[in-house]
Amino acid sequence: MSRTILICLLWLGLMITCRVFGQETENSLKGQSAYGVKAGVNFAELWGRDALPESDRKVGYSIGAFGTFKLSKTLKIQPEAIWSLQGESSKENGRYKITYLNFPLMLKWTQDRWYSEVGPQLGLQTINTTKSVPDNLRLEDFETFDFSINVGVGYPWDEDWSVGLRYSQGLTNLVRGRELKNSVVYLGLAYRIF
Repeated sequence: MSRTILICLLWLGLMITCRVFGQETENSLKGQSAYGVKAGVNFAELWGRDALPESDRKVGYSIGAFGTFKLSKTLKIQPEAIWSLQGESSKENGRYKITYLNFPLMLKWTQDRWYSEVGPQLGLQTINTTKSVPDNLRLEDFETFDFSINVGVGYPWDEDWSVGLRYSQGLTNLVRGRELKNSVVYLGLAYRIF
């Protein structure tokens, strides 16, 4: 429990720091911020010693919003809020459907038209359901928070639209006393509103 509180406090401090720095950046780089929405498809699985045997990536979706703040000519910081359907699926052993409200904080840098990104993500579990999972494999006592690291690439094909590919690897166990982490590949579109 204390580790979860520490992670939350660190995340909150990082978000406040970025917001303050983003305001200073906005003043010095007038008009260099953007806000928009994004949506995509997730290919998720639970990874670790206690994952479902012979499982496949579960196909889900995500939708959310972002703000981008320019730090320099090639460097941006992008906080996001994304609702994400994750979990894992196995034809023989059932499936876990887990949804999160994720808060990634991505550092993005551009080279020509392409961008690369890396950053931490705090996830707050909102829904957890199981279907057809045998009793000996059923998991209970899921943690409320999930901490992950994200890496990705993307391409803006015009001023307002971009496509991105991101991998998210969980760093914390999802269930108390079990070795089980999130692993998600995301492919999505982003649209800049203003």
